[in-house]
Amino acid sequence: MRYKTPYRGPVRKLVLAFDVGTTYSAISYCILDPGEVPKIEPVTRYPAQEHSGGNSKIPSILYYDSNGTVRAIGAEARQEHIIERAEEEGWMKLEWFVFRILHFNLAANHITDDDIPPLPRGKNAVEPAVLGGLIPSTEDGMARVHLLTEGEASLHYCVANILASDALSKTPILAPEDGEDEDSSPGQGVVVIDAGGGTLDLSAYSMTLSPTLIEEIAAAECRLQGSVFVTRRAHGLLQDKLSGSRFGTPDIIQQMTDIFDNTAKLRFRNMEDPSYIKFGTVRDKDPQRDIRNGQLKLSGQDVAKLFEPSISSIIEAFETQRRAAGTPITFVFFVGGFAASDWMFAKLQAYFQSLGISFSRPDNHCNKAVADGAVSFFIDHLVSSRVSRFTYGTECSVPFNPFDMEHRARQKEAQQGTRVSEQQEFSETFAIRRYNQAACNQVEVGIMSYRGLLPKPDWMDTERNTSNIAEKLTPKRSAEGSTYYAMEIKVVLLFGLTELKAVISWEDGVSHQFPAQEHVGGDCKIPSIICYDPNGTVRAVGAEAMQEYIEEEIDDNGWVKLEWWKLHLRPRTMASFHIADQDIPALPENKTAVQVLADFMRYLHQCAKKYIEESQANGADMLRSVEHTTEFVLSHPNGWEGPQQTQIRNAAIMAGLVPDTPEGQSKIYLVTEGEASLHYCLGSGLAADGFQDDKGVIIVDAGGGTIDVSAYHMTTAPSFEEIAPAECRLQGSIFVSRRAKTMLRDRLHGSQFGGEDMISQMAKIFDSTTKQRFGNENDPAYIKFGTIRDKDPNFNIRSGQLKLMGSDVATLFEPSAAAIIEAIEEQRHAATKTISTVFLVGGFAASEWLFMRLQNQLRPMGISFCRPDSHTAKAVADGAVAFFLDHRVSARVAKFTYGTRCATQFDRNDPQHKLRANMAVPRPSGRTVLPNAFSAILTKGTAVSETKEFSKNFITEVVDRSACDMITTEIVCYRGGSSNPRWTDSEPGMFSTLCNVHADTSKVARTISPRRGYAGLQFYRQEFSIILMFGLTELQAQLSWKEDVSASRALAPRSPATVVFDQVVEAA
Repeated sequence: MRYKTPYRGPVRKLVLAFDVGTTYSAISYCILDPGEVPKIEPVTRYPAQEHSGGNSKIPSILYYDSNGTVRAIGAEARQEHIIERAEEEGWMKLEWFVFRILHFNLAANHITDDDIPPLPRGKNAVEPAVLGGLIPSTEDGMARVHLLTEGEASLHYCVANILASDALSKTPILAPEDGEDEDSSPGQGVVVIDAGGGTLDLSAYSMTLSPTLIEEIAAAECRLQGSVFVTRRAHGLLQDKLSGSRFGTPDIIQQMTDIFDNTAKLRFRNMEDPSYIKFGTVRDKDPQRDIRNGQLKLSGQDVAKLFEPSISSIIEAFETQRRAAGTPITFVFFVGGFAASDWMFAKLQAYFQSLGISFSRPDNHCNKAVADGAVSFFIDHLVSSRVSRFTYGTECSVPFNPFDMEHRARQKEAQQGTRVSEQQEFSETFAIRRYNQAACNQVEVGIMSYRGLLPKPDWMDTERNTSNIAEKLTPKRSAEGSTYYAMEIKVVLLFGLTELKAVISWEDGVSHQFPAQEHVGGDCKIPSIICYDPNGTVRAVGAEAMQEYIEEEIDDNGWVKLEWWKLHLRPRTMASFHIADQDIPALPENKTAVQVLADFMRYLHQCAKKYIEESQANGADMLRSVEHTTEFVLSHPNGWEGPQQTQIRNAAIMAGLVPDTPEGQSKIYLVTEGEASLHYCLGSGLAADGFQDDKGVIIVDAGGGTIDVSAYHMTTAPSFEEIAPAECRLQGSIFVSRRAKTMLRDRLHGSQFGGEDMISQMAKIFDSTTKQRFGNENDPAYIKFGTIRDKDPNFNIRSGQLKLMGSDVATLFEPSAAAIIEAIEEQRHAATKTISTVFLVGGFAASEWLFMRLQNQLRPMGISFCRPDSHTAKAVADGAVAFFLDHRVSARVAKFTYGTRCATQFDRNDPQHKLRANMAVPRPSGRTVLPNAFSAILTKGTAVSETKEFSKNFITEVVDRSACDMITTEIVCYRGGSSNPRWTDSEPGMFSTLCNVHADTSKVARTISPRRGYAGLQFYRQEFSIILMFGLTELQAQLSWKEDVSASRALAPRSPATVVFDQVVEAA
């Protein structure tokens, strides 16, 4: 989240925003440097966090031992070895503790104190910032703490991400009528719904953008109907459904509830489709209870009912605000962790669209809206006035009135619904009488909140020392003759800030004011999986293909689930001794790898359009405006070459991204994953220090299939050059999973859980959980695959989970780590600059074990090593867009030697020619040539600028002029270790045809004059040049001759041309 204007403060500051939620918590931060543009970043790396590259929240869970000592927090508290130890040592697990500090006047008839886990003995729910060690217990320390409602924090987030976006700023606005004051037009009404784990917070604002003015227009609403209540209702549903079943015991019910909370609840999106809770092994069945293959089937209608009270609460709260607001509501933004629910979004979208109100989720990480928005609040402070939710005042005495039956009156300072600016004060003067002077040393005033029908009012007490003025008071005598002391005080309420503040003031020559503080107690990637039915029709893609009902369809209807299909496109020249075609899931009989890629591209395009339409305030209009001007940047591994690039282009055409025309092809840009990652690192702002002192930087993009390693050097900002040939290794994270499956098969041989069905199930769980959590080889790792009743102590299986030694799991990662280290060493050796920094990005970069392993290897070498951003998994996609915008790499290094097969004139003085004398053949001109020669045009390791051309001249001699109508030649790639390869038959396995280049030369052929050669033989001689341009991300080849120039992109590989007597290409 980046701003457009520099920070104007006088000193450097660090701003930390804590969002402590009922179920999940987050931190965002910003370093404010005077004169620099601020950038808000989420903290995404926490101990034991499973998705450390992209998950900006951790569970709000704590474990206390019997002494009240904290033993585990957040993601650590979900580790299997922590849970095991907690059971053994009697630790207390604490969840939902935020409910303990929620206001008791919130409507909560569906929850009582007994429903909330109790606090440990000696602990209360409030651990203030002072006790937490964040600030000292001083006035200066307290001034550094700023409180903010989640609604207003979410507003700031939406303003920065949507309302201030270029797309919205281009939305036409009706011009004012003649004579109408431009500034008098009302602002647009905006409601922000922050749907969290515990509460649903709604806030309504009026916004005008020029000048910027944001005011609250209705009292904020809060409902106790967050996502945890969906889970609580699911627990009740499971109890009723499984009553009397062997799976209906409290322990199994709780296990299913936890799984529902983490999976089924998030995935539910259509009440016509069933939902599944996958809780046991593939052998657990109970057909009468809809349990099959270890998963419970629930009807979509039943699951929808679990959400309904929360949806109704949002609509009810919105209508309350809509009635109270004086400005029509135009936009509604949906943020918070609960906003990730597609079912919730769809239901609310239908409701708001029926009202003509734009409704959207403003960003892909709406669960960090509060934390990011809180930092934005500190920087911008956009809201100028707020609405009081209740009536505030104080209890006082009034002169007795015999005609008034009410002897007590509440002096109201700010009435409910009053709009209050930040500086506006509401005050009332009171007289205080004391019958002795010492009693005037302290003044205590209770600030009361009147809430209508609520049974109990809320109190905030303020105590201030007034002894200085008390000493100056003179006694007075009442009408009854008693002595008293009187002083006048003023109670002032300031409600325009985010915290209610009460001030008591009095006069003793100097005005004193003291504030009284109120006592206030969701991934950017989808799986590359696609399912086909027997007819080759796409049935499910991405995360949809992992839904439980899809597994049933696969079993029942013979669908094919395709994973790792991208490896079918890999160049066969890549080193891949550890994998063969039979190791990769086979393609359907009627599908090629390019067709599968096209189907997947089509799906991604549809998802992108839908996301833009839903997340942009005017998404549908914006998409229509760019329908014919959309450009596509497609990334590929470093090791992919011309043939694979052509396949990508063909797939894009098959997918309907672009038409099969030259104009359509011009809208596709290909970029290596290494170069895309460079652009990402530069865009993150954290890579700048690496390009210092004329040093080089290596980017390691660790993905699922490949590990791409690239080295760069900054010439003159912002221009960069590649300084070593890019490296690519087939050792991505999927190979860790393959090795894990083999280990499980060996480890569980002879166990009741050693069947292939169980091994496959465990391998999938390892891939999705254990592999991502593993960080320390000294700690055990667990695969939780069954119910708590599944045990086999001889094989380390307890409570449905298999225990693995951390050292054994480390061996699964080691080959991948070794491949990265080897590639880095090769680039360091080949680089023209000293490498000072290595950046690790990609989905595999989220592995804590891999990060630590590489860090321990590189730091002793004096190399700085880091993961440069919070969401490294999206480095390639973000970087590919940055490549299109910035195009910062001006020179790239040739990975191989490129040239063509040809014949060379026989030289009797050349030793190698003498050895090949028996292969010499005569040409029509009478010259003798040797076949099987290789003419290098561009050699490995050469730095090539984007506009630099490499060319070499060639000739052909033919006896038939018609043979000159077409020039066809091959571009050949040499992959061996020789710096000067000369003969294609010396290392035949190292030469491969990269592409064929064709040129129609029929016009110039008719102008060629015949020549006389050996024995008076008439022949024709044609001269041409092969030109290679390698500076762009795709290799381009051209043929040129005197009459014209024809260019052809690299085509799919073809069989090498046959060398015949009358058509031999010779080096000129």
